[in-house]
Amino acid sequence: MRALLPGLLVEGSSDGPYLKSLVKRQLDELVRIHGSQTVDVLDCEVSPIRSNDQPDRVLAAAEELASDCHIVFVHGDQDALDARLKLVAELTRRRAAAPRAGVSVPLVPVLMTESWMLADRKALESVVGELAEYPYPGPSAVEKRVALKGGKARLTPKEVWKALLGSDGPQVLHDSAELLVRRTDLAVLAQVSSYRTWCEDTERALRERRFL
Repeated sequence: MRALLPGLLVEGSSDGPYLKSLVKRQLDELVRIHGSQTVDVLDCEVSPIRSNDQPDRVLAAAEELASDCHIVFVHGDQDALDARLKLVAELTRRRAAAPRAGVSVPLVPVLMTESWMLADRKALESVVGELAEYPYPGPSAVEKRVALKGGKARLTPKEVWKALLGSDGPQVLHDSAELLVRRTDLAVLAQVSSYRTWCEDTERALRERRFL
């Protein structure tokens, strides 16, 4: 059995619990579907350095993760896409001189992490209760700004999350993140284009490290 250790740099502290659980679950799924060997996916190692910190600190933190981890995920919201891709490109360049270092993969939801969290209405309601004001007609719609019933403003997923869950939103995000990931249907989440892109990039990284 081979052990697979993933690493993660997140943009904000509230993103960590959800993405850490999601990374492990999706890696387990990719190995199960495409793998030809027994792989034990370990819990994701999360850096204390945020991916929106000073560039030199972020690069040092990413390299430290890559020295221990097989794959390093670099997270950011859509508005940080260029910066995250630049970091991944630099890590990839440096890996040429250190081939045992982890492969770096961008993890950039559109528009932000909450868009993935909102995609599976059934899973979300199983965690927080019925959401009568849920505004999305289908999973792929979470990648666009929407207006709630009776409103005119086009809200981001983070604003929708706050509107639906109110003052309990941050606590749910922290305390129930693992439960939400466990109950989310990955086939539903795969209807979100940014999620599919991340899965494809992750699959390529697993093949590069010969886990698939």
